[in-house]
Amino acid sequence: MSFDKLLGIDVGYSRSRPTTGIAWSLGEDFGSARTHTDWERRQRHIPASTIFAVIAIDGPLTPPEAPDTLDRLCERLFIRGAFQARCKPGLSHHGYGLTLRKAAAQTAAQVRHLAAAAPIGRSVIPGTAIIEAFPNAFLGVLLADERFAVSRAAKRKKFDWLYDHAVETGVIEHLLDFIGWNNKRLLQEIATEGDHEKRAAWICLLTAACAVSGKSAVVGDDVGGWFWLPPSELWGPWAADALARNKVAVLP
Repeated sequence: MSFDKLLGIDVGYSRSRPTTGIAWSLGEDFGSARTHTDWERRQRHIPASTIFAVIAIDGPLTPPEAPDTLDRLCERLFIRGAFQARCKPGLSHHGYGLTLRKAAAQTAAQVRHLAAAAPIGRSVIPGTAIIEAFPNAFLGVLLADERFAVSRAAKRKKFDWLYDHAVETGVIEHLLDFIGWNNKRLLQEIATEGDHEKRAAWICLLTAACAVSGKSAVVGDDVGGWFWLPPSELWGPWAADALARNKVAVLP
C-alpha cells in the first residue's frame, strides 16, 4: 500500500487572515502549512509539479449542477441523534454553510489540475480524485461513548477537543496501523500539532489516506455528495448505531 502523493486542505474563507490549512505527503516526506485563500499563496505550500492520487478538502462539495438551495443527505444524516451534540456538520444550503460551500467549490477548482485524472469512486467532481473530508465526524466516530462524558467543549472549540481526545486515546495511531500507514514520524507530527488549521489539514490528509487504502466509510448520495470517513470497523458502537438510526429516520 502506497500513501505517496496525498493532499489535504482545510478550506477557510477569510480574505484577510490565514485560515487555510494544507498538509501533504510525497514519498516518505510530508509537511503542513497555514496560509490564505488565494491560489498564489496556497500553491507556495504544495510540492511543485505533483499530481496527487487523492485530494481531500474540508468543505461541502456538491456536483457542479447542484443548486445553492440543495439540502444534502450526508449532512442530514449527521445532524440528529447522538451526532447532534458530538460532531454534527452545519447545513450548507444557507448562511455560513453556504459561504463555506462556495469556498470549497473555489478550492476544488484551484487544485483540480493537481488531482489524478483517474477518478476515485463517489467523487462529485467529474473525472478527478477529489473527495470531501469532514474532520469533526472523522475524529468523533473513532471515540468511545464514555469519552464524550469526560467534558463538554464549546461549539467553536469542538474540533480541537475532538483532536486532543483522539490523540490522547490512541485512536489515530490505531487508524494508521489499520490502514497500513506505519509512519512514526507522521504520527508524532500529528500528535504534537497545536495549530487549529494545520490540525484540520492533517485530518484531511488522513481522510485521503483512508480513501487510498480502500477502507473508507462513505456516507451520502450522488445528488448531494459524500462524507469520507474512517473505516467502519473502527467506529465506536454508539456512532454506528446513531447512523443506522438516522438512516431509518431520514431515508424514504
